Amino acid sequence: MFQLSAVALATGATQPHGASVPKKRVVIIGGGIGGLSCAFDLRERGHDVTVLEASRRTGGHVKTIYDPLPDGLYADVGAEQFTDPGYDTYREWVRKFDLPVLDYARRRKMYANIRGKWRTEEELAEAKTQREFGFNEREVAFMQAHGWREMSRLFFGPMTKLLTDEYQPFGVGLDELDHVVLGNWLVEQGASETARSFCGGSRLATKDQPASESDTSALYRIWQESIVILRGLPSFKREVFRLKGGNQQLPDTFARLLGDRVRKNCPVTSLEHGAQGVRLTFKEGLDDTEQTLKADYAVLCVSPLVLSRIKISPAWSAAKNFSLQHTPMGMQSRVVLQAKTRFWEGDNLPSINLETGNSAMGHVYECAHEVPGDSCVLMGSGPPAQTAPEALAAFRKFYPGRNQDTIEQAIVYQWWKEEPYAVGCERHPFPLGKLAQVWPHILQPVGRVHFAGAAYDNLPWGQDAATRSARRVANAIDAA
Repeated sequence: MFQLSAVALATGATQPHGASVPKKRVVIIGGGIGGLSCAFDLRERGHDVTVLEASRRTGGHVKTIYDPLPDGLYADVGAEQFTDPGYDTYREWVRKFDLPVLDYARRRKMYANIRGKWRTEEELAEAKTQREFGFNEREVAFMQAHGWREMSRLFFGPMTKLLTDEYQPFGVGLDELDHVVLGNWLVEQGASETARSFCGGSRLATKDQPASESDTSALYRIWQESIVILRGLPSFKREVFRLKGGNQQLPDTFARLLGDRVRKNCPVTSLEHGAQGVRLTFKEGLDDTEQTLKADYAVLCVSPLVLSRIKISPAWSAAKNFSLQHTPMGMQSRVVLQAKTRFWEGDNLPSINLETGNSAMGHVYECAHEVPGDSCVLMGSGPPAQTAPEALAAFRKFYPGRNQDTIEQAIVYQWWKEEPYAVGCERHPFPLGKLAQVWPHILQPVGRVHFAGAAYDNLPWGQDAATRSARRVANAIDAA
């Protein structure tokens, strides 16, 4: 089985940054934050880069909208936050460009609707409440010692001691757990039904309802939790941040500094690759005239959902093709509510940071809080397809306050419709029993073709995975 150490996979190669290497010509397919950061990284090392972005804009799934919001308000309808600690490569770029960072209070003083009743953080931390929910005494004791948000580590923590390389989930005696449904494994660990639901393992495989590929495997979940622990992060990242003016500030900075090296409205139609280099065919602008571009290397920075639109010659190997075809990507809409006033401040609520229990707008929190004035923006996420009236009606139904809201407009930003080249948010769990067939094939280069972006790293955290994988690829090409 293919193996690479965490260091080798994270950094790509051991060539020192800034060392003298032959100049290479690299074409980056996809102008999201992964492609742009990879291009800028390579350009800083003296290489000739061209970014081909299929759509009319750069930034990919990092997008800030300003219109039709009034009074200087804005909303991040794509990537919404980053953590510290965590997001190491991302934060390197933020520091390099001296972009203003804002503390984001959206995960503090949260108010959760659980089983039809609103609960404060303080209530959820009480042993009495935890017992009422159905947690067993072992689980309650752990939550009292470590915090209720960290409860999953009661079960996953001991297992992660076996996984010392965050890029290698195999070969430590847990391989068979990829064929075990998470819920069934949690039952074996003594988890209550409530704890199983908390850990994402509410479903059990039974004789009447056998396991299917849509189930999450115990190995996958253990591996993902291990990565977080190895990075020294909590299970629940309460301290989160965003960029002042919107998170699109970072990809916009990359694009501005790369200048005419970034070519928009250039969908790639075919990619030929061989031992000596690559040859791409693409269209530019509104006409159908095809152009070609040759380079030493290509970096594919597009979602697996979009990659199928490009004709590859020679075709991917069976292993690579399987991994691309079996990498599920999530899709959702972003719900934006613009209100005339912060109407909730007159209600006796701990905050407007709501966990609603309603799929139409699963969370509610305020964005652009630093913009002066009475008007404000509330945000959340919903299913891929829903209407603005449906989202607003859902909000008014679950909102726990008594004051009448002052919402003036509702916007549902549907990625599959607005940004067809940026569909697919974060990667979902790999199919049950297929981890060894997908990992690490999904991120391995094919000759002179490399892969970077949110889908091509071990932990699928949007901007974190995109910039980490981009750095890995830049290091590998630079050292080749």
